[in-house]
Amino acid sequence: MLEPLLSYTPYVALAARVMFGATLMMHGRPKLNKERRAQSIANFGAKGVPPMAVILGTVLEFFGGLFLVVGLIVPVVAAFEAIYFLSIIEEKRTKDGAKFVAFGKPNFELEAFFVLLSLMLVALGAGALSIDGLLGL
Repeated sequence: MLEPLLSYTPYVALAARVMFGATLMMHGRPKLNKERRAQSIANFGAKGVPPMAVILGTVLEFFGGLFLVVGLIVPVVAAFEAIYFLSIIEEKRTKDGAKFVAFGKPNFELEAFFVLLSLMLVALGAGALSIDGLLGL
């Protein structure tokens, strides 16, 4: 019944990866600044997160987001993003006592959505208008 809509799958993947990538870049960009990076390292260090993990997370957010926007090695980047957000969920659950939905309290609903979106991009690939598409990947 919905088979005619399948031809739009590459465009759904395009919209999802560009929006997700741009969101990641907006969140990662400020942490590339030396002072904000130090602040993030201190904040997460108080929860037992190693400084290198914070730095790698920042790099993955910004540059992984950039790779998603342009459509370069999308399934690989999306798989790393899924692992990254699963680790954030686990950290929030164990260190902050976060619940999936908890209004005004620690929660991880956005991170769970990002895991789902990442897995969707692993399955669908880059979609239309991507470097992966130009390279035949």
